[in-house]
Parts: sequence; C-alpha cells; structure tokens
Amino acid sequence: MTRKYQTHNAKEHKKQQHCPTCNRYVKHNERYPDYVCNKCIEIVTDKAGNPIIFYNITNDGHGCQGKYVEGGKIYRSSHCFINGVKCFADEAYFGGIVIRPQK
Repeated sequence: MTRKYQTHNAKEHKKQQHCPTCNRYVKHNERYPDYVCNKCIEIVTDKAGNPIIFYNITNDGHGCQGKYVEGGKIYRSSHCFINGVKCFADEAYFGGIVIRPQK
C-alpha cells in the first residue's frame, strides 16, 4: 500500500488562478493576479462591440496601442470590454500586453 505525501505547508501547494472574465484556469502570476486569458483576449471589444486588438508600439515590447480589427484604425483608449466586463490594457512588466479588469 502506498501513501500519498501530504503537507500542511501552504507554500508547497500549487497556487491556482482563474481568468476574471470567463473563469478558465490560467498560469499563476504574482504580478498580475487578475490577468485575462488568451481566449478572452481574442474577443476584446470597444464599448460599441467593435473588435479591437492591443499590441506593443516598439519591437522590444514597450508601449501599448490598440487598433480596430476591421479597418485598422487606431483605438485611442486603453479601456475595453470582454463579456460585458470593463477592462484595461497595459504594457506588461517584461514586455507584451496584459489586460485586466477595471476596478
């Protein structure tokens, strides 16, 4: 008979984190405990429901800019919506874009 190793040390337990807009499991991130998953990033819209995407302005991952998927016109805000949840996009610490719910 084998016994499972059990511990009561909280640091040894794997931390779990979920997307705030769809509740999917996402990789734990200390810096961004409420970041939006990749599936939800694909359905980002403006207030009127027009699809938008966010990207870095420079090649080395700095800055944050949005644009409309259809037409490519620049979206001049960092605020967006996912499943009715108001969110904002920002430059991530080590480059890239992170989208989080507005508080």
